[in-house]
Amino acid sequence: MESINIREVNVQYGNSKNYDSITRASGVVEFLRSVAPNNSQEHLIALYLDGAHAPIGYSIVHTGTANACPIHPREVFQRAVLLGACALVLAHNHPSGKPVASREDDKATKEIMAAGRVLGIKLLDHVIFTDSEYYSYQETNKLEEVCR
Repeated sequence: MESINIREVNVQYGNSKNYDSITRASGVVEFLRSVAPNNSQEHLIALYLDGAHAPIGYSIVHTGTANACPIHPREVFQRAVLLGACALVLAHNHPSGKPVASREDDKATKEIMAAGRVLGIKLLDHVIFTDSEYYSYQETNKLEEVCR
């Protein structure tokens, strides 16, 4: 009989901080800057929210290169499902210092929105941030436009 390796998956709760300001993109960005490991590479970060859109967890989903970071729905939503999230905010940094959404960012936003609809986990925003600025799909009304 062939042996099969099975991974154990767990979610750790605890060591939480109170972030009352995470209700707008500016508060999300403040939080993200505090958890992003560095600004020399792009980091994809997901902030997971409960039914009242209060934060319940976050994950640095992927670390890329100086100018790219692949986004795959499976990696984003794996943790969302484990946490029982009802919504999420997706974010990544731009080490270039320019918080401008690219075609790749638009495509990834659309894919995450579509996957979230299937799972019943709403994408509330996709935020691109730098050390001093940010771009919010929601605040610029681009979220619905991109995801039509």
